[in-house]
Amino acid sequence: MKNALTLLLVCIGCTAFGQNHNRPAPFETFPYEFQTAGNSVPGYFISAMFKINVLPSDPNYISPYPVIYDENGYIAWYAKPSVRNASDFKYLPEANLFSYGTVEQGQDRKFIVLDGNLNRIDTLNTIGHAEDMHDFQRAANGNWLLSVRFMDTMDLSAYTFDGVQGSAQTIIRGYGVQEIDPNGNLIFEWNSNDHMHPTETYDFYGYNANDFDYCHGNAIAEDDDGHLLFSMRHTNSIIKVHRTTGDIIWRLGGQLSDFTINSVWPFSAQHDIRRNSNGNYSLYNNDNMGLVPTWSRGMEYELDTINWTASQVYEYGHPDINYHRSMGSYRHLPNDYKVLGWGYSFRPAPTASLIDDQDDILSEFFFDDSIMVYRMLFDMDLDLPRPEITCVDTGNGYELTVSSASNYQWSTGETTQSIPVTTAGTYQVWIPFGEGFIGSLPFEVINPNMPCTASISEIQLDDQNFQWCNMLGQKVEYPEAGRLYLKVYKSGLIEKVIFQE
Repeated sequence: MKNALTLLLVCIGCTAFGQNHNRPAPFETFPYEFQTAGNSVPGYFISAMFKINVLPSDPNYISPYPVIYDENGYIAWYAKPSVRNASDFKYLPEANLFSYGTVEQGQDRKFIVLDGNLNRIDTLNTIGHAEDMHDFQRAANGNWLLSVRFMDTMDLSAYTFDGVQGSAQTIIRGYGVQEIDPNGNLIFEWNSNDHMHPTETYDFYGYNANDFDYCHGNAIAEDDDGHLLFSMRHTNSIIKVHRTTGDIIWRLGGQLSDFTINSVWPFSAQHDIRRNSNGNYSLYNNDNMGLVPTWSRGMEYELDTINWTASQVYEYGHPDINYHRSMGSYRHLPNDYKVLGWGYSFRPAPTASLIDDQDDILSEFFFDDSIMVYRMLFDMDLDLPRPEITCVDTGNGYELTVSSASNYQWSTGETTQSIPVTTAGTYQVWIPFGEGFIGSLPFEVINPNMPCTASISEIQLDDQNFQWCNMLGQKVEYPEAGRLYLKVYKSGLIEKVIFQE
């Protein structure tokens, strides 16, 4: 008779930050490293991965994909939609939905909505104009805010841009939004070409008469009063737009700023404008036009719309890496932790970082060069029904097995429900869930000759020479009551207990 036993871990590498923790990954995803300081906060990292400047004809091509990582850096879910690009994957906790944007073969753009079980339930398109994949939001009223690209012709012959005379037939690329209700009806539309002039741009970003991307919008957010915020990268400005009239209520930054900005140097080429629960406005400042050396960082401002001042109240840039010229995100979490996706990032720079309320780095992702995230988010409300791996003594050896599914993708490359234990290491398996694959909790094999057992009967409970570790073998300084931990003794013995205060 087969006996299913539970694996107990030893506390491995639980003291030194900077040690590389290579994580298992399915063959159709990008390999990566996850580094941790040892203390994690429950939650999930959410993003979409892609590799720049690589075509499907490349023999090593991996198509972009939405992905969820757990707080310890393991892939908890991913999908393979077979698209040219996937972007802006996010969880919407107020509706228990997920969404992301895709660019399919032939430039066909779509916005995808998934339910709480990650099944596709809707596909959205803009009406009469091309989709822009920079952002896709769900409004407080349940409508969708879709990024839109507007192409118009404008006589700019009276102006020069970066020393180039404007053409009388300049094709200007505007940015805006369409608000679509759940029935697909157009409720509101805003086009920057109707409210901004291309002279708001900076020569730094160049001029092209056939496609003048003078504003390059890259983010939409709903302010607390229901009006809309836009990040305009090429005007170095954030603008607030009236939800009904379309009038610009104010500009923050840029040549026409309504605010006096109390900051060492204004932001430029920024991304990811958001209104935080603390009342501040946050953004990711790429700092393309900043002082040398340029310094990409997350920033927060407190706005005074009586005296029209913008006071910088917070900033964080990586202590080792200075500049990322495009993409990127910054989010202030409810517990005052922050998560940053660094954007256009190359090793040795991290791809993303999670920092605590003292600005100490908790964890970081490192991907190979040219593998990017447009945004990296972190959500503490998400809960996923992840399968668990069981270790089984068959009488002739040991196997790892998982619950029944239609197919299996083990981190070893095997595709059966059960696999033999042959080597030490971290095992994971992914099985179908929603439109993708959900990842098991990781299973650590320390000794392949005894993968299913641990000598807990010999533990002396009055021995206080021990260390608390989580179930991944990482040191925990402050265990939480009611959670399961490993009590690792200096003698090498291990006890699995629920911590009680």
